[in-house]
Amino acid sequence: MKKVLFLLLVSYTLYACSNSAETKDAAGSFNMDSVKAAIDANNKVFSASIKNGDSLAMIGTYASDGCLMPSNSPKMCGVKGISEFYTWTRQMGAGDLTFQVLEITGSKELISEEGAYDVLGKDGKSMEKGKYIVLWKQENGVWKKYRDIWNSDAPPPPMESAKK
Repeated sequence: MKKVLFLLLVSYTLYACSNSAETKDAAGSFNMDSVKAAIDANNKVFSASIKNGDSLAMIGTYASDGCLMPSNSPKMCGVKGISEFYTWTRQMGAGDLTFQVLEITGSKELISEEGAYDVLGKDGKSMEKGKYIVLWKQENGVWKKYRDIWNSDAPPPPMESAKK
């Protein structure tokens, strides 16, 4: 198990280093257009990782201290937590994921992305739609997901007391 985690960490590091995105203009100052392009590229890698069954690519879109905060689940952090989420996502039948970015704001320290998502099954039909917020930070010069929280647009299940 330790070898597997070590290999995942090494692969993640190599992936991060090979996919650096410059977010400064020619004068060396912060450039939001470059940040938006880096986020768009990261989102495409994330979606492709779901579609292609590539867990290492998915893990590589997150900062080393990144955390997921899915609805109705505990916080999942780091390579181990993100790997567990990825496995669960594939087991639930997710075949693709689309994003609609609504707003990106922030500064060179931290970026906030707000948007909507649609999880598609392997048959191409929508399984879940919802909204999300991702906080981004730079890690080794690359914008990575730092905190990722979302929730479904579906109505919540009835409370236990209401069922009786």
